[in-house]
Amino acid sequence: MNNDNRTPLTILEACTLLARETVSMLEGLDQLPASAVTLRGALALAGEDLGDGGALLAWVDSEMEMVRHFAETNEQTTPLVELEVPCAIPDPIMQLDASCILLKAAAQRQPTEAQWQTTLEAVRLLMEIDGLDDMVLTAKAPSGGFLRVQDLRSQLERVQAAFRGNQQEASVSPREAAFSEVEAPPLKKA
Repeated sequence: MNNDNRTPLTILEACTLLARETVSMLEGLDQLPASAVTLRGALALAGEDLGDGGALLAWVDSEMEMVRHFAETNEQTTPLVELEVPCAIPDPIMQLDASCILLKAAAQRQPTEAQWQTTLEAVRLLMEIDGLDDMVLTAKAPSGGFLRVQDLRSQLERVQAAFRGNQQEASVSPREAAFSEVEAPPLKKA
C-alpha cells in the first residue's frame, strides 16, 4: 500500500467499486437484502451524470432483477458480468478514498435527509463488507488480493461491453433500453 504511486479515484471509479460490491453481495441469493438496496440507493444518488451511459446502475438493477426472478421461479439466470472468485478487495486507502468521494458527490446533490442517511449507511456497509478494520488492525492482505484502479476501469469496460452486446442481441435502441430498466425501490423523500 505504497502511497507514492497511487492514482486518486474518480467519482466514476468510486461508483464502479460501489456497483461491484453491490453485485457481489447478490450472488447466490433468493431475496434482496436491505443492504443491497441501500448500496443501490447510494449509487443512484452519487452516480448521476457519470458519463457511463447508465451502465453501472443498470448492471445493479439487472442483477437485482435476477434475484427477484430466482425468488419467483427458482430458475437461475446467468449474470451479466462474471466476477472473479475470490474477489480482490480495495485496500484501506482505496476504501477511504471511495467513501470520501461518495459522500462528497451525495452532498453536492443536496440530498434529502433520507438520501443522506442512505449514503452514510452505504459507506458504513462498504467499510464492513471489505473488512477495513481487520486490514488496518492486522495488515493482512485478503485471499483475493488487493484491487487496483485499473481493475475498476476494466470492470466498467466489461459492464459497458455486456450491455452493448445485450442491446445488439435484442435489437433494442439504447433509448428503449434505458426506459425498460428494472425499477428498484425509490429513495424515500423526507
